[in-house]
Amino acid sequence: MTSILLVDDDPLILQLLQHFLENEGYQVYTAESGAEGLEIAQLNMPDLVILDLLMPVMDGFETCRRLREMDVQNILVVSNQRNERNIIRALNMGADAYLYKPFELYVLLAKIRSLLRRAGQQTPEICRHYNDGRLLIDLDKRQVELDGEAIQLTATEFRLLAILLQNVGRVVSHEELINKVWGTDKDTGLTSLKLYIYYLRRKIEQRPKKPYYLLAEWGIGYRLREPDSVSMSA
Repeated sequence: MTSILLVDDDPLILQLLQHFLENEGYQVYTAESGAEGLEIAQLNMPDLVILDLLMPVMDGFETCRRLREMDVQNILVVSNQRNERNIIRALNMGADAYLYKPFELYVLLAKIRSLLRRAGQQTPEICRHYNDGRLLIDLDKRQVELDGEAIQLTATEFRLLAILLQNVGRVVSHEELINKVWGTDKDTGLTSLKLYIYYLRRKIEQRPKKPYYLLAEWGIGYRLREPDSVSMSA
C-alpha cells in the first residue's frame, strides 16, 4: 500500500487530511513537528511526504532538507504564504512540488497522483467490478445482479452503492457519503443516507435486518464487505 506522511503543527488539518487520504486507499502517518516527522520517516520511509512550511522549532525548509538527505522521495510542500522566494527556497531544499493553502482536497489528490506517477509508483486502484458468486456489481455496465437475477436500482441507490464499491472493505464516513451523493447539510443528509441504505439492503440482502454486504460502523459510516473469495477489478 502506498504510504504518505503528513507533517503539520495543526492537529485539525492532520485529522482532516488523514481521514480523506485513508478513504482514498493510502496508508497515512502523521506528525505534528518536523522532528517527529523525521523520526517517522526514518522508521517507515513513506512514498510521499506532505509538509507544511511554517512550523515552530524546526520549520518546513529544514525538515525538507533533512528528509531529502534521508533519500525520501516525493516531497510536497504546502503553505498559506504566496511568496515566490519561499517556493524557490523550498524547491532548492529538495521539494518536488508546492501547493498553496487553502486547497481543495481533490486538487491535493491530483497533485499526489501526479507525483507518484512521475516516480513510477502506483496509486490505489478504484474497484469497479465485484462478484462473489452471489452478488455482482459492474459499474461500467451499470449492472447489479443477485443470484443471477438483475436488480433494479434508482440512480441514487446506484450512486451510493458505487461509492461503497470504490472503497470496498473500507469504512466510508457518513459525511463523505452524504457529500458525494447529496451534497446536503449533515443533519438532513444523514436521514436520507440511512433511508437509502435501508432501500439497498432490502434489494441485495437475504436478511436486511442482519446485513451481510452493507455493514454499519456505528457513529462513523458504512462499508461494503470484502468477502474472502471475490473477483474485483479496476
